[in-house]
Parts: sequence; structure tokens; C-alpha cells
Amino acid sequence: MRRRLHVLGNELAHHLPYTLVSSFIAMVAVWYFGQMQLRAGTPTGWHEELEWSFHVLHPLHVCISAITTTAVIWRFTRKLPKALLFGLFGSVIPCGFSDYVVPFIGGKILGQPMKLHICIIEHPMIILPYLLVGLLCGILFEERVSCGTVFSHGAHVFVSSCAALVYLAAFGFTGWMQDIQLVFPVLLVVVFAVWIPCCIGDIVIPVSALHHQHLHGHHRPISRPSVQA
Repeated sequence: MRRRLHVLGNELAHHLPYTLVSSFIAMVAVWYFGQMQLRAGTPTGWHEELEWSFHVLHPLHVCISAITTTAVIWRFTRKLPKALLFGLFGSVIPCGFSDYVVPFIGGKILGQPMKLHICIIEHPMIILPYLLVGLLCGILFEERVSCGTVFSHGAHVFVSSCAALVYLAAFGFTGWMQDIQLVFPVLLVVVFAVWIPCCIGDIVIPVSALHHQHLHGHHRPISRPSVQA
């Protein structure tokens, strides 16, 4: 148990700077895009594009998360049912918290008229194909690409940042683009939405699934390259 907590603590500390950078870049991109749309006088079209963008980013997030979680489990256990099961639950649930549950709660705390949009319930056929592709690619990625989770986890953090921020803007919270005092609170919401759920999906769930002997001697973050005997 102490060993697992040590690994988890190292992972959380390691991924916080990447989460901060990804969240900041996502905020700049969405703000720039929003300002262009508002100056063009097309706020309605902009809102529709934000919803469309979320329905691209969220399934993509699920896919990348499934790749990472499945690949980590497969790297250490080589048990297909276990890898697929943990890849399934380790992507759908944390991605849901990251992309709409935490942004919804964060927006409400900041006094915004947020709408809760649970994509896996309202649009399951958008999510499921990406999930299946992610599970399959997680197995193939680990087999074909050495330390492939380095790349998939990096993409996971960035896409998650974009999805959480786009959800905020698409479902009730656009005021931060005109009020500079709201920029930092929004950044905190996005960082929290990305940092905790993504680490749960990519790290906590795989570590919980692995036996102690698989973690023995593992000193580097799971999503980094590690030398295998």
C-alpha cells in the first residue's frame, strides 16, 4: 500500500506542470477563437460550433484515455479481459468527470447558468465507436510502439484541457472572455478537471489493477519510458 501511494504521489506531482501548461494553451486558443467570432457578430454560430467541437473533443478524449489505460495494464499483465475491462472503466468514467461533471460543478460554484450534458447517455453512439477503437489501439500500441503511453498520455492531457474548457463555454460559461477577473477561476476549474480525473484514469486505476510485484522497482512515472528486464 505504501509503495502504491508513493507511486501515485510521484505521478500527481509530475503531471501538474503539464496540466497547467495544457490548460493555459487551451484557454488562449478558445479565447482567440471566441473573440474572432464575437467581433464578426456571429455569437449564435459560435455557440453551435462550440457544441460541435465538444462532441469531437470528448469522444477523442475517451479514445486516447482508453489507449493509455489499456496499454499500461497490458504492459504489465498480458491478460486481455483485465486490460479491456480496466481500459473501459478507466476511460469512460474519468473522462466524464473531466469533460462535463467537474466543469459543470465549477461553473455552478462560480455562479454561472450551467447545463449538465452527459454525453455518454445522450449520445452513446458517438462515444462507443471511439471507445472500442481506443481499447483495440491500446493493445496494439503497446505491442508495436515502445513506451507508447508517453505519447498517448501527453495527447490525453491536452485534449482533456480543450474538452473541459469548450464544455464550459458551450454549456453556460462564456463570460470569462469579456471579464478578466474570471480568467484565473476558469483556469483553476480546468486544471482541477484535467489533473485529478486524468491521473485517476491513466495512473490510479492501472496501479490499483496491478499486483505489488509489478510495481516493485518501478521508480519512474508510468507514462514515461521505463527499462524492462
